Amino acid sequence: MSTNSELATWTSARSSLSILAVSIALSLFTTAYENSIIPLFASIPTLKYLGHIVHTSTAFAVITPNLSSSKILLILGCLLLLAPHTSYWISVHAARFKDPIYSPLVTHVTVLAPIVYFSVSLAMSVDPTLALIVLAANALQLRPLLMLVFSAISLEASNNIVFTALGCVCLAVYGGIKVYVGRQSAHPNAFNTQSTVALSVIPLVFVALLSLSPALRSPTLVDSIITPYNSPTYPLRILNSTQSKTGVVVVGEILPPVDRSSIPLHSIRYLRVSHSLLGGVWIGDEVASLDSSPPLTDQDGTPLGDSIYSAFVLQEAVRLVNSTPQGRKGEYNHALIIGLGTGISANAFARHGIATTIVEIDPAVYDAARQYFGLSDPGNNNVFLQDARGWVRSRRAMVEAEDPSSIKYDVVVHDCFSGGGVPEHLFSIEFWNDLKTIMSPEGVIAVNFAGKIASNSSQAILATLLQAFGKCRAFHDHVEPIAQEQLQSHFINIVFFCSPSSTPLTFRPAIEEDYLYSYLRRHILSSLVKREINLTQIGDSSIWSATTEEKFILTDAHNTLNTWQEREALDHWKLMREMIPDVVWETY
Repeated sequence: MSTNSELATWTSARSSLSILAVSIALSLFTTAYENSIIPLFASIPTLKYLGHIVHTSTAFAVITPNLSSSKILLILGCLLLLAPHTSYWISVHAARFKDPIYSPLVTHVTVLAPIVYFSVSLAMSVDPTLALIVLAANALQLRPLLMLVFSAISLEASNNIVFTALGCVCLAVYGGIKVYVGRQSAHPNAFNTQSTVALSVIPLVFVALLSLSPALRSPTLVDSIITPYNSPTYPLRILNSTQSKTGVVVVGEILPPVDRSSIPLHSIRYLRVSHSLLGGVWIGDEVASLDSSPPLTDQDGTPLGDSIYSAFVLQEAVRLVNSTPQGRKGEYNHALIIGLGTGISANAFARHGIATTIVEIDPAVYDAARQYFGLSDPGNNNVFLQDARGWVRSRRAMVEAEDPSSIKYDVVVHDCFSGGGVPEHLFSIEFWNDLKTIMSPEGVIAVNFAGKIASNSSQAILATLLQAFGKCRAFHDHVEPIAQEQLQSHFINIVFFCSPSSTPLTFRPAIEEDYLYSYLRRHILSSLVKREINLTQIGDSSIWSATTEEKFILTDAHNTLNTWQEREALDHWKLMREMIPDVVWETY
């Protein structure tokens, strides 16, 4: 009697542990899958319907008849071993339709849904009465926790390792079950046992052959990090590809075509994080400077030209503010950069003799700026590779404690746009108040935001900045003149200049020394007055009404910026796909 009770207890515990293992493995796979397709779709398009697909597939598995455990394990093992290829190639072809909604949805349905379905079916085959555990595990949302683990580990090809490891486990368990059942049968057959083991090994051999085939391997460049990778189908070269805290960080070059054929964009070196360009510079024959001055070079001595984005140069107009005592004297001693990108503004401040502090969340971005984009050494204790929120808070504490090593910054550049949006915790009124504390009383900040000027997100950012600083002006970065209709409807970069100073902001005319021998700087800074955006185009005259303040002032407790940015992030994805050839996004 005791033996039967112990056996029942062991069986129940084994079933519960098996289902728990399936649940954890499913969350692990979903996390790796999400990481693997974000470089092709960006985070917001990827996540928009991912949860719906997971829950729908789970529900479908609960209500449909199930196969035997061994058959499910065999199917799952094969699907998981193929996932490095299917997740990449299906995403590639789906993304070429340039639809930020349906393109990732196609990949979810064809790659993610079958694995979720068979994983839940496996749990159901173990013990249908415990199926709710699987549903509860999905509801626990383990993915965010696992995303933090993936980010902290930053293993190269960690996604493919997860896919392959889970697939091998499934096939190993399948083989073990078959061998055990064969040995327990009344007429054990050695040939059947051997064939069962062979059947579980065949998928491994097949996937190994797929991985060795140049035509089928995905160019995700894990094996090409040490030496540059040259695309066989396009004048594209990848200089570095690193899995880091914020995603895959890529330095690449679109080269001039050898046969002089027409391609839309070439002779640029770019810095990419997942599906977002953080910046880039012209290279090769496109490098030019005023008065034939020697150009900036990278660490290997390669000449580098102007920025491909004019927004970074527009941010430097923070030095042209002359409505403050410091500005009138041109005495800017300390600059703070929040969000480095390729380091265009940081380099410019350093060349103007301003001691510059850099706060950048991703070490790989900083390394890329130093090695490939000519960022000069900021000096000891001037680089902080961490999230800006905690750094600013700690600096505020130092200022309030009257720490002699604390610094008050005269100019600040805040540029955290990536992947179609900005991090909402770096745009709340609490953050701006912390930042204002470590700025000089007459300091000036330049805040970059990309979107549509009449959107809720633009209005919220302006309203919150005005609440925090009191004085703001806004400018766009279009190189060519832009009509008012386009200004309202197009996705554009807006740079807000704000100051706690009681004096309205004014800018002096740019002079030759401001250009740093750059054609782009001369064009952008000398035409500053033509770039101004009337603040009423962003927020109407009722911007300080109680209703508007309740809706648009961003606080830590009430911050809907991410929700408002969702539509703009989808537009940004389409814009990037239209501007940059598909092969650039597909090669990382």
